[in-house]
Amino acid sequence: MSDTRIYRTCTRTTALIFLLLLVQTSNAAAQDITGQWEMTMEFGGRPSYATLTISKNADGALAGKWGSNDLSNVKFQDGKLSFVRTVRFGDQEFTNTYNGTLKDGKLTGMFTSDRGEYAANGERPKPMPAAAGVWDLAYKIADRDITGRLTVSAKPDGTPDVKWTSQMGESVISNVKLQDSKITFDRAVKFNDQQFSMTFTGTAQGDKLTGLSKNEQLEVPVTGQRFGAALIGKWELTSTSERGTRTSMLTIRNDLSGRYESFGGEIPIKDLKLEGNQVTFAVEMGFGDQTFKLNFKGTLDGNTLKGQTTSERGTSEVTGKKLAAAAAPAVAGTWELTSDSQGQTRTSTLKIKDGMTATYTSRDTETPVTDLKIEGNQISFKITRTFNDQQVTMEFKGAVDGKTLKGEFVSARGSRPVTGKKID
Repeated sequence: MSDTRIYRTCTRTTALIFLLLLVQTSNAAAQDITGQWEMTMEFGGRPSYATLTISKNADGALAGKWGSNDLSNVKFQDGKLSFVRTVRFGDQEFTNTYNGTLKDGKLTGMFTSDRGEYAANGERPKPMPAAAGVWDLAYKIADRDITGRLTVSAKPDGTPDVKWTSQMGESVISNVKLQDSKITFDRAVKFNDQQFSMTFTGTAQGDKLTGLSKNEQLEVPVTGQRFGAALIGKWELTSTSERGTRTSMLTIRNDLSGRYESFGGEIPIKDLKLEGNQVTFAVEMGFGDQTFKLNFKGTLDGNTLKGQTTSERGTSEVTGKKLAAAAAPAVAGTWELTSDSQGQTRTSTLKIKDGMTATYTSRDTETPVTDLKIEGNQISFKITRTFNDQQVTMEFKGAVDGKTLKGEFVSARGSRPVTGKKID
């Protein structure tokens, strides 16, 4: 091989290596650790969960919480996350150090201490659709008032699980489509030896559901009220017994599933029941090789919850207060976005509707927005567009301040700063 050909080959190889390193560096820089992560662990064959929250202080330093407890020495560099978690139990204190790696949107790592080590892996929490929950329905058929109950939840594999019951019996549900605030499905109804089919289309807004159930002969408007709305949310519980006082958290979701947080770990609650203002549920807890069941029974009164927990370890008096939900900024409306690319200024339009659905328009092409999330003044979403027959997904992350919006689009091609102003 001639010297010229060798030189050309080496040059091309060097350029290729440089390009690969550049792509890897760009992908690593594009990763963002801030926000919430749902962490999963396992102890003695029992799954445990926790909410990891990473944020930035005004000086740019990272801070974190494990559940409601503060973390220390939070660091993230080159896709590597580390922090220290301290657990206090009475007069005892335990320190665990976490080291993890963020790759492809997933966090994998280990806690280590002088007592050993265990795995703790995380993913971004998936938002629950607004239509999920238990709905008390009211509608009318042939001048007859009908009441029913619609339950929208998820099966263990994540697929929607929908049930509709009324005085007319239970419907057989199929073809469920659930996205954001919208829900559609088919239902087969059997009544007095007759069977007929209807389709349902509904929209959830807050604690109200409006929809239409219809077939070729009937169109029946349906309204729904969310069951258990007063219980849904986060509760700070204070338990008092002869062993002292401690604080825990109770989270009830729209579908009336929930988790009980104790010492930073979240345990799914079981057998939640709400009858009038009476609330009961159970938690199966474990420490080491020991397990025990904690039963709660209490009374719901506005934003307070009072009752008792009982277990083989005794009885504790419990008082709870409902924590106010973080106020989301007024993001609904039309935003004009501006960004600079290759020396040119680009203008696009983001339209966010009250039902928290949105569209993004650039160069006269409208694209549906996915994964729209609002946490405090932080906003994020994704769009997937086609360029030269290739699909490119871009993720926006930014912050709202009144009628201004600042952030950046991130994709495999790199990042692009964006500023926006609200025009409608």
